[in-house]
Order: sequence, then C-alpha cells, then structure tokens
Amino acid sequence: MFKQWFKRKATTDEPPFDRDNQSPRAGEIRTQGSSETLFLAPLPVYTGQVPIGRQNFSQMNEVYLELGGSNRGMVEEGKWLAALVWMFIGFIVGLPLIVGVFFTLFPNPDFEQDIATSMKLALQASAYYGVPGGVLMVGIFIQGMVSDVYKQAKTYPVRFNRQRREVCYVDSTTHRVLIVPWERVVAWVSNNQSVTPYGATRQYCFGMGLEDEAQDRVQFVLIPQFSDAHALGLWTAIRNYMEEGVLVDAPDPWLSALGVVFTEDELKPYEGLHTFEIERLGARFMGRLDDAGGHLSAEERERYGYSKRTPWPLRWWYVRRVLSFWKMPYLLAEWGHRKGRPTFPDQVQRWSEPLPPEQWVPPSPALQKANQQVRFAMDKQGAAFSAACKEAGLH
Repeated sequence: MFKQWFKRKATTDEPPFDRDNQSPRAGEIRTQGSSETLFLAPLPVYTGQVPIGRQNFSQMNEVYLELGGSNRGMVEEGKWLAALVWMFIGFIVGLPLIVGVFFTLFPNPDFEQDIATSMKLALQASAYYGVPGGVLMVGIFIQGMVSDVYKQAKTYPVRFNRQRREVCYVDSTTHRVLIVPWERVVAWVSNNQSVTPYGATRQYCFGMGLEDEAQDRVQFVLIPQFSDAHALGLWTAIRNYMEEGVLVDAPDPWLSALGVVFTEDELKPYEGLHTFEIERLGARFMGRLDDAGGHLSAEERERYGYSKRTPWPLRWWYVRRVLSFWKMPYLLAEWGHRKGRPTFPDQVQRWSEPLPPEQWVPPSPALQKANQQVRFAMDKQGAAFSAACKEAGLH
C-alpha cells in the first residue's frame, strides 16, 4: 500500500511477524490480518516525501513545534452559525410575508380578514412557535462550539524542541511531563481495511510511541488521517522541522506559487483574524486576473479563453462575508485559539526557552550516517524507502 508513496523500484514484501515481541525499526513493514504498518522511526531518517499537514500544528517557531491543539475548522463553524441565524430571521420575517402574498394572490371569501390582519396573525404565530425553536437551535449549536473549545483546553499538544532535540508530552489527566529524546521516538503510518454493508473501506492513521522508562510503559499518540499520503506528509513535516529547521509552508501553496507573499503574522498556523486577511489577499489577487487581456474585445476574450470582464470581480466574495457577519467567524476562531490552549507546567515553559546556538544538541553520528545512506539509495539508486533503510542496516 505504501509503495506508491515511497516510490522507486518494487520490492519484495517482508513476511509478517509478531509486532508485539520485536522492537520496531525504521523501514519495517509489518502486516497483521488486514492491517499494514510502516515504521518511519526510531532514528528519523530521510523519507523523500512531500511535507503536508499544516492543519495539525497549532504553533511553530524557531524553538519548538506543536502537534495538536489546532482550531482548524472553527471559521467554517462560525459561518454555519451565521447561516442558522439567517434561517431563524428568515422564518420569523419571511413567514408573515409569504402569508400576506398568498392571501393577496388567492383571496378566500370565507376568510374575512385583510392582509394586515393575516400578516399580524402569522407574525404572532411565528414569534410564538419560531422564536423558542430558533433560539434553541442556535443555542445548541453555540453550546457545541463552546464545549469543543473547553474540551480542547484540557488537552496538551505534543511539543517538538529542535534545539534540544527532544519531544515533550504532558498527560491531560495527571499533568505529568514526559520528555524523550527525538531520535528514540517511534513513528509509523498504518492502514486498516474493513468491510461494511456499503463496501470495503480503509482507515489511515499516523502514530507515535514515546517510551516512559520511569513507569515502564509507552505513551501512544494516534492521529487519524485521510490517506497514507497525509500520514506520511505529516511525519515528513515534523522531521524536516526537527532536522532542517524547515517551517511548514504558507496556508495556501498555490498563492505562494503565484507570488503572493505573506507576512509573519499571516503565517500563523491557527485560524483567527489573520485568516480573514489571507482570504482577502487571495481574493484580491484572483480579482486582478480579471484585468488580464484588458485590451481585447469581448469576442477576442472568448476566443482566447479569457473570462468575461466584470465591473467588480470581488462582489460575491464581499456578499458572502457580509452574510456571514463579516469577521464574526474569525473572531470566534481567535477566541477559540486563546481559550482552547492549556497552560503548560513551569517545567515545560523552562524547557521551551531558546538556547544559545552553541548549546544546541547536534544529530547523532548514527543518524547522520543513516541519512546519507538512505538519501543516496533513494535519490541516486531509485530504491524504495523500506529497501533503502534495509540497505543502511536499519532493519
């Protein structure tokens, strides 16, 4: 399953074996029933994959990267809230108007009330029945949003400190701090096939294992993904940050490819007020494309494939933002980011402080050697990731 993403030459599948009695190693592919697992670490070597998965990160800087705690999707929830409010208003106001128009077009001689009286009765009925129902519906939606925010406020993100080359996990229940060396983190991507009445489906997951030697146990971090490409890209983004200091790309790589330059504030990984500015910047850039071929006539624009010129290319963009109450969804997302983040213990705060460059922990000689061998095998010899790791002696 993973060969299509780890490219290069086809290799012979490894025979299945008991995963519980053997320590995992980078490049191993283990199968058990309908489940297949590819181990990427310990010893986080070069993967050759495209980094993706920005929505999984809540904060990143020159010192640490946080996995988890992102408020992605909250802007969309705010827009759905605006839609519910408009449905509520439309019912309260629209029902009397519909009743009035109906009795105007189709008068009933047995119903001796004028339009004003009919509209008044309809307004009273909609207010009596519609207002409590609408308020309840909007209230349930808001309660769900707030509940998710405060639930997230109890869950600590996983921090990757690239200067110390360590990973920090804080238990959300006991608040116990677990710090493990980066090169000893076990990482894998897995897929599992299941059969439902509607057909066969696959579930993909990215996982990490952090060994807690003091309690003789392993702390697992599991993140469901849309595909194995997303899982592999997520690990590659983390690895590239820890090994090469590469921050995750801008929110929309297409805008970067078109030459749109984002400020440091606009590159924040979470959703908030800066998300509105990014969307407006992208809309303005796309609107400028309407000026292309401005010297051509309407017939020539159609012949050469240009879109029709419009007096205000962004009119629908602004209409949609006005209907969603302008920056209201983005303000909700900003609030959700602030409230939905737990305060780390003092030990983690001190651990997260920047170090002088001379105190940065370098990669181990074993990792440097393995990286060179795996990169050479994959990029020069066309080997698959698993075969390259085996050639490097990792499994």
